[in-house]
Amino acid sequence: MEEKHNYATPQRPEGARPLDAGIIPIDIEKFCEQIKNEEAYHKNGKNAITVFKSDKVTITIIALQATQKFHPGNEENEATMSLQVLKGNLQFESFGNEINLSDGELLTLHQQLSFKATAINDVICLLTMVK
Repeated sequence: MEEKHNYATPQRPEGARPLDAGIIPIDIEKFCEQIKNEEAYHKNGKNAITVFKSDKVTITIIALQATQKFHPGNEENEATMSLQVLKGNLQFESFGNEINLSDGELLTLHQQLSFKATAINDVICLLTMVK
């Protein structure tokens, strides 16, 4: 297995970390605090960080301020996904179905299905995509 790493950027000067390796411990609480303290969160009302990425699986922590939305990009639409709310409340819409998710709740969605998620209040989610 070839290890993959993310490197520091001006936006994340301490961002160097492994993205794919035999074993990767992920401190979810640390990453939640990090993305909520970054300029992007305060400027755009949302921010995210990918904590694992292989050829088949991507795990991303997403922070949204109240009323902010996210929806699938092209890559996400090609993956089966799970979305778990770690903290807060989120309204999830797909094909006329509306589901409200709160702390600890999880949903799954098959590939090629579009969706929109809206933060009811400040929310932290864990998005896992499997190709």
